[in-house]
Amino acid sequence: MSSTKKDLVQISSYSRRLKENVRSILDNYGEILRASKVSDSDPKVTESQVAHVENEIEVRAANIVRAAEALFRLVSELKEYLILNDFSSINETITKKVVDLKNQDAALSQELRALHETTRTNASNTVL
Repeated sequence: MSSTKKDLVQISSYSRRLKENVRSILDNYGEILRASKVSDSDPKVTESQVAHVENEIEVRAANIVRAAEALFRLVSELKEYLILNDFSSINETITKKVVDLKNQDAALSQELRALHETTRTNASNTVL
């Protein structure tokens, strides 16, 4: 499998995981809202019904936390992938740094030549 195919498969995997986790968070949040809705039409609510709703809300909240943790892991993996596989950006940064250092080198060399000329001129004038 070529590098670009591997990259495409990896990126599609990241995208799929992102969609699944966001969908899980939204679905569970919607179910929490639905379960916590108070109904005026049913005035007789038993303790077992309340316990069932509380348990469902706790499970849904745990599912949201699990999906959020998976999103944090996904973000971490994406950062790692970008750092390890973004060679063009790395090369661009290195090239820019090399150019900056060469410009600095040229400026310092010019200053040194000027100082050398100044000291040679001062030394010639002192000898005379």
